[in-house]
Amino acid sequence: MSKYCKHPFHTIQIQNTGEVYCCCCYWTNFYSFGNIFEKSFDEIWNGDKAKEFRKQFVENNYKYCNLDVCDPFFKEFEPDFTADYPKKVEFSYDRRCNVRCIFCRNEKNKEEEEYNRQKEKRIEENFDRIFTPIIEKAEIVELNSAGELFASKHSIEIVKKIIRINPNIEFNIISNGILFTEENIIELGLKKRLNTVIISIHATKEKTYNKLVEHGDYNVLMKNVKYLSILKKEGFLKRLQLNFVVTSINYKEMKEFVKLAKKLNAEAFFINYHRQIDSDELMDKLDISLPSHPKYNNLVKILGNSIFKEECCVLNDYLKNLKPKYKKLSERIRDLFKK
Repeated sequence: MSKYCKHPFHTIQIQNTGEVYCCCCYWTNFYSFGNIFEKSFDEIWNGDKAKEFRKQFVENNYKYCNLDVCDPFFKEFEPDFTADYPKKVEFSYDRRCNVRCIFCRNEKNKEEEEYNRQKEKRIEENFDRIFTPIIEKAEIVELNSAGELFASKHSIEIVKKIIRINPNIEFNIISNGILFTEENIIELGLKKRLNTVIISIHATKEKTYNKLVEHGDYNVLMKNVKYLSILKKEGFLKRLQLNFVVTSINYKEMKEFVKLAKKLNAEAFFINYHRQIDSDELMDKLDISLPSHPKYNNLVKILGNSIFKEECCVLNDYLKNLKPKYKKLSERIRDLFKK
């Protein structure tokens, strides 16, 4: 049996415009299978665009993917071209958030908020008719990689609707962790429905965290993550992943982050910083994974530590493949002799 990226066969991501993707729209260069407000779900899921995308994957052709930012999730399985419904449904459009990570977003203006609200209203009005048949047959719903679930009344209401439609559904939740409290978990009815929780932390020291995340609270965050660790130990949570976006501000804490994840019975997942505006001065300073960055070789040296081979540690493909940048031939020869 061969290995393929599972997303085109198992997953859909729904945007507030109604566009349907097989995973993150940025990862697939906005290759949409169709619009849920314009076509039936069967026309989208088993339509020509979906079939073409899957055909290219089976042939190991990733021309529709943006591999600069995506790490295909390869898994050994037999591709199913006849599945009626996806196993996982991602709602990833609600950008409301209670914090601001400096490498994530700018402040939204009122016009954008009003535009998004209009799109969300359309989803709410059509949820029972369009989304209920999909949710009824899904195994997992994932939200919210675009923002923070617990900071949005809209997303909270979506979760309540989903649980009413499918009481056996499990959730993957991506969060900054500040509002992921025991009280909110219980109130929303999530305690026995958590499959995977991914928490963005990016630091092991409060001082470093505060440089990266505005309006956050590191102590509250760690309290909530420790509670999630207990849930995992008790069997209420299948997987706990702690995310760390590598920048010039936090890279020295990467080894300690692996130790922290191990202590919390979690995975440490390291991602290179994805540049969004090439000319931005702040991004130039943050993007230590570029060979042109003055601290690039320092990062490569750290990544050579054996701790990053720990079972609980995952480096994305970009970080795995970083090589030293040599200024002089003599430096390369010196390193060869060291080996």
